[in-house]
Amino acid sequence: MSSAPALPPLASRHPVVIGALEALRAVLVLVLTVLLVALAAWFVAIAQLQPLSSVVGWAGTVLGAASGWELTIGLGLPPTLLTVGLMGVMTSALRRTRRALAANEQLVRAGVLPATRYAATVGIVTCLGAIVLVLLLAGLLVGAGTLTPLGFARFLVVVSVPVLIACLGPERRGAPAGRWAQALFDLVATKAGGEWADALESALRVLRRVGLAFATMAVLVLIIALATGWSAMSTAVAGYSRPAFAAGGLAFVQLLFLPTLLLITVSWLSGAGLHLSAAALATPFSSQAAVVPAVPVLAAVPTDTAAWGWSVLVILPLAAGVATVGRRTWAEEADWRVVVITVGLGFVCTAAAVLFASGPIGPAGLETFGVPLATAIATIGGAAGAGAAGGWGLSLLANREAADQ
Repeated sequence: MSSAPALPPLASRHPVVIGALEALRAVLVLVLTVLLVALAAWFVAIAQLQPLSSVVGWAGTVLGAASGWELTIGLGLPPTLLTVGLMGVMTSALRRTRRALAANEQLVRAGVLPATRYAATVGIVTCLGAIVLVLLLAGLLVGAGTLTPLGFARFLVVVSVPVLIACLGPERRGAPAGRWAQALFDLVATKAGGEWADALESALRVLRRVGLAFATMAVLVLIIALATGWSAMSTAVAGYSRPAFAAGGLAFVQLLFLPTLLLITVSWLSGAGLHLSAAALATPFSSQAAVVPAVPVLAAVPTDTAAWGWSVLVILPLAAGVATVGRRTWAEEADWRVVVITVGLGFVCTAAAVLFASGPIGPAGLETFGVPLATAIATIGGAAGAGAAGGWGLSLLANREAADQ
């Protein structure tokens, strides 16, 4: 007779242990990655006789910058591609914790393991707390991160977004909402009515489509700007002592800020523009001839658009309208409640995103760089809301005309 497979020790099934193990996995991935990056940077700088001990400080600085902290070396613009990667690792760890806790709950129901009060909350909080503690120690104590209001706000976003995605998102792509999301919808239905719960679910789908539409528009406009401003970018690179090496290095650095460039492009399309320095604000409907920082992609920013710039302001509302009611099924689920929730969440998401597209990049006027926060929140969020409301209004008119016929 074959014996049943041995179960793992009970301690290994405790929610605290599950969360701690998943946090350890995520921390190892982060630490090893930033150490390799810092070690590569040390080899590049070895001609400057940098001590090997600087690798640890550089690794902490990378984590601090990715976490959104401003740096004591005068830099405050986060490398958002690294930030997205950091949030991806955190989301993966929290999702794995959630799946492990779900499997643990099945064993509890089968009577194999003893029940633990608030097991899911304990496991998720343990995993998140361990990762956050490592990020704080690495960024603020080991690295050159410094505690500022803007950096603190960014860090809250970096922590909150993975929690929301991991806890409220589905178990897998295309799956129905998880039980925590369903509990949220049930709460809304209890407090405000079932129509508002359905509207919240529809608004989240609309908001995701609007975000993808804005990102698509930003990519297209950025490509057009790079193509039309290629000569200006070449001139900017030619100003370096070794243009070929500078082009390669700057291309890598610009890649690290790719999400920031998309946010800056969306800000420009909304009319808010972007600060090139404390004295230069580039917008679609104003010309500026100030000195541009010696970064190739910034040389592609249009400097003389006053004659036609106002026309670009229709791009984002049009994209939001198409994303709201561009298909018959989308239009059928849109109503005034969906529009109201979409507008509110649009402003919240815009505020969270643009925090990462502003910050100092150096002294002497470069302490002011990136999107103007308040203006960008108002214009981007307003464009999303206007597009959603306008698209819904046009769909109502189309339905009325069809009914009259």
